[in-house]
Amino acid sequence: MNRFRNAITRQSFVVTADLALGRASTAENLRQQVKLLKPHVAAMQVADAHDGRLQMSASAAASVLLAEGMDPLVHLTGRDRNRIALENDLLGLAVLGVDSVLLTRGEELPSTYKPATRQVLEVSGEALVSMARMMAEDESIPAAKGFFIGTAATVFVPKKDWQPKSLLARLAAGADFIQTQICFNMKSMRRYMEYLVNANIPRRSAVMASLALLPSAAAARELKFGLQGSVMSEKLVRRISQSADPELEGVNICAEKIQQLQEIPGVSGVNLMSAGDPSLIVATLDAAGIVSRP
Repeated sequence: MNRFRNAITRQSFVVTADLALGRASTAENLRQQVKLLKPHVAAMQVADAHDGRLQMSASAAASVLLAEGMDPLVHLTGRDRNRIALENDLLGLAVLGVDSVLLTRGEELPSTYKPATRQVLEVSGEALVSMARMMAEDESIPAAKGFFIGTAATVFVPKKDWQPKSLLARLAAGADFIQTQICFNMKSMRRYMEYLVNANIPRRSAVMASLALLPSAAAARELKFGLQGSVMSEKLVRRISQSADPELEGVNICAEKIQQLQEIPGVSGVNLMSAGDPSLIVATLDAAGIVSRP
């Protein structure tokens, strides 16, 4: 299924959403999320237990989504897998019918993570992208005909002489799109994108931004301090905490940011993560004026 790939090439602004996964998730729960979001998003992103918490495997979740007619964009990292395991997982995803993957080295677990766990981190993000591309070109692996490959980027305000060398290397290795970390600072996003535009990256690769639904000040603080790399001001947290309806305020904030992202040159779309009820994603897209695309 290549719904996301087609949307990226044909639409001016694409929306995807994270699949909510946790230790209590069931196949029926996943089906309900698909039913809710399928009319509104081009794909549902399946995270790879980035925080080390228990969740069903990405391949199992992807199989449920595919059976429901939803395009899964599967994250695969090298934190918990060596090269052999990564190759096997990529082949397994291809056999299932997964078209789009986001490939990264993976985030290191915090030193406070218990029980202490050995991390692999054998394969770099660039090497993982190259691995997936080479599998697609290997005629002895007919199932791996060609993934739509994503890689990660970190939004920041670069110095004057900064060049996106790492991103360019991963594009040369075979990446087709880029996805940023969660960033609510649109000034930083605009400045960062200026450098990518100057390097002609958006002409070679779609760039997806990331945002999150914040139903409460507590959820905002958990994201701000608990998710590595996320960019969120304390002013934004206070805006939610001081609101008479924090959930609605969180929806309005995210909708405002989506509208601003659409005005930034080079941004192709947004991925939305929900820290609460996934139906807030639908409410946010309505508030942002995003037209549903079946």
